[in-house]
Amino acid sequence: MNNLLIFFAIPVATIILSVIFETLIRCPFKIAGIAFSIFLITAFSLGGTAELLVLAIVYTIISFISAYLTAIFENRNDNNCTNQANNIENTNGINNMQNILNQSNNTCRRFR
Repeated sequence: MNNLLIFFAIPVATIILSVIFETLIRCPFKIAGIAFSIFLITAFSLGGTAELLVLAIVYTIISFISAYLTAIFENRNDNNCTNQANNIENTNGINNMQNILNQSNNTCRRFR
């Protein structure tokens, strides 16, 4: 039971919480710092053995990696949405400009 907690439950919880906090805070270094402080306090409160301190560092690295990957994924997703929005705006702008030019050409033809 103890091995299952150390090698499965805590890393999975760390990954999930890091992803959630990354979407809120948007800084992987802050997420890793918060995780390290929590794991460090927990390690010292449970006895401060070398094994617990090493696990705190490993869990912090896992937290940083998951937060960093989330940040990369969100930036790519934001860039795609921004590019699509810019393309739509540019297309609308070009269409609006063509409509204005066509209307001005029609009015100029009327007066000729």
